[in-house]
Amino acid sequence: MSKKIDKAIEVTYQAAGATSGLVDVTMVIYDEGHALDEVNFSNVVMTEIGITGRYYGAFTPDAEGVWTILIDSATTPGKVVKKYTVVAHDVDSVGDVVATTDGKVDTVDGKITALNDVSIVEIDTVLVDYGVAKGSDIVSPPMVG
Repeated sequence: MSKKIDKAIEVTYQAAGATSGLVDVTMVIYDEGHALDEVNFSNVVMTEIGITGRYYGAFTPDAEGVWTILIDSATTPGKVVKKYTVVAHDVDSVGDVVATTDGKVDTVDGKITALNDVSIVEIDTVLVDYGVAKGSDIVSPPMVG
């Protein structure tokens, strides 16, 4: 599943043998150009979830592309690599746009319903007030098809 620019990605890592109590589990992040991104992410130290041997950390990508992470622990080796595809829009942001559009469509539907409720008599009254022929007085000319 794709991730979104400027939205934190939480990463979970299970140490080899689900070893608990490690303090040196680190995540190294490579940006979309496959360059080590030490400026924004200097070896993220991961935190253990309870005493499960599972550790978590996060990073926030700032550009579209494929981001790569490498996780390791010096005391219990078990390097793993994971790639994340980062795009401009994710499912949540597309859903937000759809919901906003749906609200606008509902507003337009309400206005169309209100227009449909206007009767010919009401229209004729307004036209007479402005000295225009009533709609019911307008007759179509003869035609040949």
